[in-house]
Amino acid sequence: MNGFGGLAKRMLSVGRRSGWLVLSAVATIPAMASGVPEVGFPVEAPGPGPFTFPSAEQSSVKVEIVARGLVNVFSLAFLPNGDALIVERGQRLRLLRHATGPNPELVPQPVANAPEYSKAEHLNPLDMMGIQDVKPDPDFAKNRLVYFTYNRPDGYDPVEKRIKGVTVLARARLDDLRLTDIKDLMVGESLIGPGSSRIMIGNDRHIYMSVGALSERDIESSQRTDNIYGKVLRVGFDGSIPADNPFVGVKGARPEIWTYGHRDALGLAIDPQTGRIVASEHGPQGGDELNVLIPGKNYGWPNYTYGTQYGGSPLPSAPVGAGTQGPFLIWAPGIAPNGITFYTGAAMPGWSNNLFVASARRGQINGTGAIIRVVFNDRLEEMRQEVLLDGLHQRFKDVRQGPDGLLYAVTDEENAIVVRIGPGADASQGTAAARDAVHQ
Repeated sequence: MNGFGGLAKRMLSVGRRSGWLVLSAVATIPAMASGVPEVGFPVEAPGPGPFTFPSAEQSSVKVEIVARGLVNVFSLAFLPNGDALIVERGQRLRLLRHATGPNPELVPQPVANAPEYSKAEHLNPLDMMGIQDVKPDPDFAKNRLVYFTYNRPDGYDPVEKRIKGVTVLARARLDDLRLTDIKDLMVGESLIGPGSSRIMIGNDRHIYMSVGALSERDIESSQRTDNIYGKVLRVGFDGSIPADNPFVGVKGARPEIWTYGHRDALGLAIDPQTGRIVASEHGPQGGDELNVLIPGKNYGWPNYTYGTQYGGSPLPSAPVGAGTQGPFLIWAPGIAPNGITFYTGAAMPGWSNNLFVASARRGQINGTGAIIRVVFNDRLEEMRQEVLLDGLHQRFKDVRQGPDGLLYAVTDEENAIVVRIGPGADASQGTAAARDAVHQ
């Protein structure tokens, strides 16, 4: 469902000229894999705003654009002082000063020493090298440590004529606008086409890291425990292996593995009511999922799914098989779910404990991205859903709660933005006015 966003747009004509079957480790690009042309709304940068949207349980919502001039943003992470780190996926790490204040400032120069391989030898447009996600240490105010994931080149396959790469979890110290003391904490297997990754700090003070499955060649690797791909991993802040990880001591298994059989778990969050870890996961065409992560469980991909192949051909008829853990919520049509967060702030009490999902698009239609609000009861059972900000026609890639108790979201566009979502005075302007403002 996800595709490459802006990268997919840039690669489209190349793929058609060369006759490639274009695939990615994040998700298949549907137009090329199925021969079905891309469809959707023209995507333009939103107008100046602010915009007001109605909401079923929050009267009205005010949306402000707090940063522009970004490219294909994948991740947003707040620092204790209200600044924010922003990942332009595979390209740069940026700093948004005073992100929660009245006048945020996007620092022009990127943070130095972030992994970037645009000039790597043999690099193919399909190779998703460079930085992926970033999170500050819980004690960042004292130690200035950040954790990040990246893909780095690791040799060349002369038969496939493709660069090989590995997915890495690393730690560094943020020294103003420079990463220093960089140390790799965990390194994956070398292969063609490593994809996406996300990280989250658990309540147990361990790092949880989701790693995308392979969408080309060895797609069954997510069902094996001898590699990190198609998995959620759990490690200590120094890269050490927790003794209670489910595959510790299992011959041939990576001891970092917490769960396996995932396709692309692009969002991780902790339910504040139950303490359980929830992951959003891309299906193929439809069948996007929310999963509760239970250590040692197999989530079925690629043998079981609620989705279909791009172009409409069927996948396995049984969506959940023996010995696998089924999702507790699915979307069909799919919504291309990415970053997720539970709201625990005081500014918008009508949304307390609701889950917010960054959606890139709905039902294979470009320009239909939104923020999806999901209401659960205290047993993490779905009660209702609401679609927000769809009138902006953006590919939303991450959503986070800021230290100010407001929500912030980022977009995966060539003219990417950061938006602040807070309480509005009233809903009189409505979504129609917001939609009109996008095209001014």
